[in-house]
Amino acid sequence: MLKKSILIEKKSSITCKDLQLKIKNQTREASVPIEDIGYIVIDNPEIFISITALNLLVENNASVIICNTSHLPNGMFLNLNSHHIQQELFKNQIEASLPLKKQLWQQTVVEKLNHYGLQVHRFF
Repeated sequence: MLKKSILIEKKSSITCKDLQLKIKNQTREASVPIEDIGYIVIDNPEIFISITALNLLVENNASVIICNTSHLPNGMFLNLNSHHIQQELFKNQIEASLPLKKQLWQQTVVEKLNHYGLQVHRFF
C-alpha cells in the first residue's frame, strides 16, 4: 500500500487518539490513521506536536521532517530500532567510496543552486 505524504504549513496542533493523527488549525481539523503515513513535513515554527504523536509516527516507520525558517529541511526523526533496512542504508552510506560521496555532494550542491534559480555551468 502506498503511504501518505503530509505537509503542514499553517500553525497547527498535532496530537493522536486511537492510533489516528489529529491535525487541527484555526480553519480545519483532520484525522489520518498513523499506519497510513509515510512521512510528514512540518514547515512552520508554530506547530505543536505531542511527544505521543511523534513516538507513534516513528514506531510506525513514518519519517518526521522539520523545516527551518527558509522552508528547507532542517532535521528528521526516523525509527532506528525496528527496521533493519534503515540500518543497512546507514551502513551503505558510511561505506560508500570517496568518489561516490564527492559525486553525490556535487549533485546536491547543484540542485540547491538550481532551487534558488542560479545557473550552474558544469565544467566537469
